[in-house]
Amino acid sequence: MILVVGATGQVGSLVVRRLRAEGEQVRAMVRDRRAAVDLAATGAELVVADLGRPETLDAALDGVTAVVATANAMAPIRRGDSAALVDAGYGELVGRAARAGVSRFVLASVPVTPLDDSVPVARTKRRTERLLAESGMSWLSLRMPPFTEVWLALVGSEIPLRGEERATLSRSYPTLRRFRRLTGRTVERRGVMLVPGPANARQAFLSVHDAAAALAAAVRPGTGEGAVDLGGPEVLSWTDVARIFERVLGRRVRVVSQPARGYAVLARVLAPVAPSLAGVMGLNRLLATSESDWDSTATAQHLGLGPLRRVEDVLREKVALRVR
Repeated sequence: MILVVGATGQVGSLVVRRLRAEGEQVRAMVRDRRAAVDLAATGAELVVADLGRPETLDAALDGVTAVVATANAMAPIRRGDSAALVDAGYGELVGRAARAGVSRFVLASVPVTPLDDSVPVARTKRRTERLLAESGMSWLSLRMPPFTEVWLALVGSEIPLRGEERATLSRSYPTLRRFRRLTGRTVERRGVMLVPGPANARQAFLSVHDAAAALAAAVRPGTGEGAVDLGGPEVLSWTDVARIFERVLGRRVRVVSQPARGYAVLARVLAPVAPSLAGVMGLNRLLATSESDWDSTATAQHLGLGPLRRVEDVLREKVALRVR
């Protein structure tokens, strides 16, 4: 039995579907059964548990041989969720998984950056990796770069969200929705991409669908141990992405760079009143100060992944959805 933590999220739900399509027994960890009817329809078993309620985790882990953990506090669905709560919850999850006899633990993580200690999401990932290294379990942490369907939406387009079930940026959190109403279509309406950091910063953009396939594949112990980087099939600058948007949309698109210090200030100001948006600002700060300009072809091959989705292919597929 494979337990998927964060099963109602964008990546987690895709992991559930992928594993079920491969015939695996899957237990989806949810906080509300009513919000996971589509996952139950795949044949996944639903278990009500919560990282914020450690006493619920033992039942979720009962009989489980592998865990795939994708949960994060970037865009919480429920008020009261926080990076601190998720951080503590992961500590409990790792410890209880080891005691329950789980043999394999797979973590969806982020690349290492100089700001890891000051950005909550990255700080939690590093702490969880350390706990896994000490746990005695077989484990693999996939450190993944910006997701195509998430970050190409965050820089000002609604196109990457088309056809995406349970998209992170489509959650009902009010502050996040207001933010998206203001910034969600600047590429289509004004030909402007608002990007974190310099226009020439390079990222190995990875489709959420390829990320889910990698996480599902990683439950097999022979696919690796420890923490590894996994990126998409190409490394692009924001200027390169703007050129792709131009080809897809048939209009000029210019890049407007936003400095990292601005995101740092916004994250601090928003944290007490709008934690979801503060989390987004923190991730923008990470991107504004780092690159994922690495070739992880060998990692993808080791995981047995097929051809990975290029940014232009993703956008053209999304644009085509409009006429269906």
